Amino acid sequence: MKKISVIILAALLSSCASFTQTITPLPQPKIVNHYLPWAQRKAQLNAIQNFRVNGNLAIRETSGHGVNASFSWEQIYPNYQLNFFGPLGTQSAVLTGNPYRVSLTTHQKTYHAQTPEQLLQDQLGLNLPVSHFYYWLRGLPAPESRYTINLDAFNHVMQLRQSGWRIVYQHFTNIGKIDLPDRIQLSNCQWQVRIKLTHWDIK
Repeated sequence: MKKISVIILAALLSSCASFTQTITPLPQPKIVNHYLPWAQRKAQLNAIQNFRVNGNLAIRETSGHGVNASFSWEQIYPNYQLNFFGPLGTQSAVLTGNPYRVSLTTHQKTYHAQTPEQLLQDQLGLNLPVSHFYYWLRGLPAPESRYTINLDAFNHVMQLRQSGWRIVYQHFTNIGKIDLPDRIQLSNCQWQVRIKLTHWDIK
């Protein structure tokens, strides 16, 4: 009986040894972000003046009102176009503007106002800080108003407070050796906005 037990134990150990030999190391996560001094990163991002980005928006008011939409933002400096898409990719609203004028087209009607924020609030009932998107989408503070920033270990803007909004950059991707945001959360005392950027095109 003892001899049989020894044989069984040896077989089990042999089996375990064979199993151990087949284990391969797990792949290490790919590091896509790069460290840069803040002044250099800021200059790199400021050099991107023309770009297109696609993504998804989730906008929620503290009262519970909210909306989800896909969108695209195209910037040909200083002009921009923000397209909102509804179900099945149908275009539901188009906001176009520059520092001098802004218009919103929806339901085959075009509206004008002094600011994009006013247009979106009046026509769609949304509070969205579009005037700063040219900077905030790239991970930069807008230069025309006061702000405070916190940087992460790579010198990305991790948190930005500006114009009554708190902007948290939750993740960055690497596009052509440039780190750009792909998950952003914005909030103020009344609204919370989650932005997931799915595609960057730097022109």
